[in-house]
Amino acid sequence: MYRKSFPTTAYLFALLFTFAFTSLGQTAIQGNGTLVKLKLNQAVEIALQHNLNVKSYQISMQNAELLFQQAKYNQLPSLSGNINQSASFGRSINPYTNGYDSRNINYNNLGLNANVLLFNGGQLKNNILQTEFTLKATQEDLQSIRENISLQVVLSYLSILNAEDQLAISKTQTDITKLQIERTQKLVNAGSVAISTLLDLKAQLANEESNVVSFQSALDINKLTLLQLLNDSAISQFELERIQVPVPNSSAYELSIADIYAKAVDAQPLVRAADFRVQGAAKSVDVAKAFRLPTLSLSGSWSANQSNALKSVQVLGTQEVTLGNVNVGGTNYPLTTTQPRYGEGSTVGYFDQLNNTQNKVISLNLSIPIFTRYQNRTRVSQANLQKVNAEIEANKARLTLRQNIEQAYVNMLNSAKKYEAGVTQVSALEESFRASESKFSAGTIDFVSYNLQKTNLDKAKLTLVQSKYDFVFRTKILDYYQGKNLTF
Repeated sequence: MYRKSFPTTAYLFALLFTFAFTSLGQTAIQGNGTLVKLKLNQAVEIALQHNLNVKSYQISMQNAELLFQQAKYNQLPSLSGNINQSASFGRSINPYTNGYDSRNINYNNLGLNANVLLFNGGQLKNNILQTEFTLKATQEDLQSIRENISLQVVLSYLSILNAEDQLAISKTQTDITKLQIERTQKLVNAGSVAISTLLDLKAQLANEESNVVSFQSALDINKLTLLQLLNDSAISQFELERIQVPVPNSSAYELSIADIYAKAVDAQPLVRAADFRVQGAAKSVDVAKAFRLPTLSLSGSWSANQSNALKSVQVLGTQEVTLGNVNVGGTNYPLTTTQPRYGEGSTVGYFDQLNNTQNKVISLNLSIPIFTRYQNRTRVSQANLQKVNAEIEANKARLTLRQNIEQAYVNMLNSAKKYEAGVTQVSALEESFRASESKFSAGTIDFVSYNLQKTNLDKAKLTLVQSKYDFVFRTKILDYYQGKNLTF
């Protein structure tokens, strides 16, 4: 569960374009709730609060905390008690006389057992360290998923702003065409322009209005995506606060790839988690080696029992007992004596029996492994393999991180250069379109030439907006790798 790959810039870039240019056929967000105004930092906090993956990782972290705490508790002595109650019916063995008895006999046994481990080759100590490293790795996993969710929210937020800007440009294009239709209608009415020009403009308007619908649909889909990321049933409609995004510049990012990577290695939770797992694997090797060493423990026990078969002895009186005969002068004289006569009394008291039957034992136990069918050797070998595998995963995490940073950095520079070129292109096309618009209104150029100029300008403006938000998102990816705040 804990292994995750770094979000590649290609994947995130694909998401950005998916959000901005989702195909038609989707329905817009419908909600009857109150319109909520959201800031970027609010959207991030709401998503983190309600995201199910975050909650799942929180449960995993709590479980790792319990395992770490239990590893420390394992150093404490153990104490257990036992109570045994049995009853026999009919002819059975009397536990005190060891003879047969025809009475029903009840037997009760109490016991306490304590054990403390004195030495086991460092298993407990190294197991504590191993579970501590596992806990730290799980904490980094949680931080990583939180940062990943934050990046997704920022992506979705920027995608909505991008779609809003493109929709605004599309509507402006439509308004310009509508004004041109009004002018052309007047010229057609005056007989200065052929009606075919007016029809061409109306066809162009229909095409632009279709584009408006497409951009509106893309905006609705992007809003739905953010709504799903928020996962808050109290929010059905929202309006985003516009943010001031930086103007793309090919020299805007002050750090080099090497500098970014150096910071990212220390800042990325996935790298730290991989390092903690390497340290934990090293401790698992020490735990495996400890099985080769003797184990010394101290134990003690106390037990006592009680039964209704144990009766007290009662004096019932005296009796004369003939010991034999004595011959005196040929005459036998009987020899007698007076002795007390005993009988069975009442059952001995419960606590008196426990006190009289106490058994206390203290023992020192030493266990020395001599031959374990190579289990210990296999255990150590497996632990070493796990350690090597953890080291490979840590190196893979660093390699993937560096490759993603390199890709994101190059894409960021290309986006900035594309934006700078787009600014120049839009400026030139605006000048050219103004001239073409005047000529078209004067009837000196045909509709095809006018429409070509307008289409080129429209495309350039949309591309400029796209490259602007593309640059911003690329910079946020680089900020993400360095552990910087993703909000503006």
